[in-house]
Amino acid sequence: MSAETHSGSWIPLMEYANKNGVSLSTLRRRIKAEKIRFRKEGGKYLLWDETSFSSNPEPSSNPILAQAVDAQTGARSEILSLEEDLKKARTEIVELKTLIALYEEQIQSPSP
Repeated sequence: MSAETHSGSWIPLMEYANKNGVSLSTLRRRIKAEKIRFRKEGGKYLLWDETSFSSNPEPSSNPILAQAVDAQTGARSEILSLEEDLKKARTEIVELKTLIALYEEQIQSPSP
């Protein structure tokens, strides 16, 4: 494709899709038809974004990106909650194994 002539930056395919509200399949079709400026770097496609002055746009400026950030924040919160539940479950398992061992010991050596 042509050299950079305007202010902007190369951004990853997914970021471009989120920022511009375009599906990945549409972007891939445009790349294949060479209807969009792109380059391939390290096996990944980068797209030229003339409106971008930073590779990390403000989420509030794009509703799709804001929604993705909210989803990511919710997912992180869910992961932390699940990790805490897992930690509690593992503690309960250790306690139950100890109790089972105690009962098995009592069965094997009955009191006189």
